[in-house]
Amino acid sequence: MNNKKSNQSNILIIAAVIFVIIAVIFFVIALSMFGDQGGFGNENSAASSDAVSSYESSSGKSSSSAPSSSSQSSSKPVQSSSQRPQSSSASTDLTLAQKIVENARQYIGTPFKDGGAEPEGFDSSGFIYYIMRESGFVSCPRDIVLQSKMGVIREFDELQEGDIVFFSNEIGGKPNFAGFYSGNGKMIGCIITSSFEGVMETDITGNYYKQHFVSGIGIG
Repeated sequence: MNNKKSNQSNILIIAAVIFVIIAVIFFVIALSMFGDQGGFGNENSAASSDAVSSYESSSGKSSSSAPSSSSQSSSKPVQSSSQRPQSSSASTDLTLAQKIVENARQYIGTPFKDGGAEPEGFDSSGFIYYIMRESGFVSCPRDIVLQSKMGVIREFDELQEGDIVFFSNEIGGKPNFAGFYSGNGKMIGCIITSSFEGVMETDITGNYYKQHFVSGIGIG
C-alpha cells in the first residue's frame, strides 16, 4: 500500500516538473516573440516621426521651433526696402481689389513710424500711400485728406474688398487714419491701439469705428 502511494507521489512530482519545464519553454518563446513585436513598434514610431519632420520642412517650419499662436495682428518680420513685394505670376489672375488687399496683408506686423511711408515703418496715410503705389496707383497723394477724395465715395454698409476706409479721431471730423477693407467687417491699416502700434487687421464693426467712420473710397 505504501509502495503504491509512493509511486503515485513520484508520478505527481514528475508530472509537476514536466509541467513547469513546458511552462518555462512557452514563457521563453512568448518573451522572444514580444521582444520582436516591440522592435517593429519602435520602427513605426521612427517612421511616424520622420513623416512629421518632412511635413514641417515642406511647410517652411522648423521642427525644433515651438508652435506659435495665430492671430490677426501677427508679428511678421519687417521687410527692408530691398525686399518689397514683387508681383508673382499667380497674382496676375487676382482682381485689382484682391491685389490691393494681398499687398497690404504682407505688411501686417510692421511697426508704426511717425511720417513713415516705407516697410521699415508706416504712419496711417503712409501705409495707404505705399500700398497704392505698389498696386499701380503711382499718383496716389501722400496726404490722408486728399486720399479720401480720390475715388467713389461709399457708405459703411456699401464697403467692398479693396476699398479704402477712413476714420476721424473726432466724430464728424476730417479723416485721421485709414485702412484697406479686407472683407467680413475687417480692415488692414496702420493704427495705434493700447496693445500694438503698427499694421494690423482689425474688426471695424464695433460702435467706435461706426461712430468715427468718415467714408469709404472705392478704387477701380
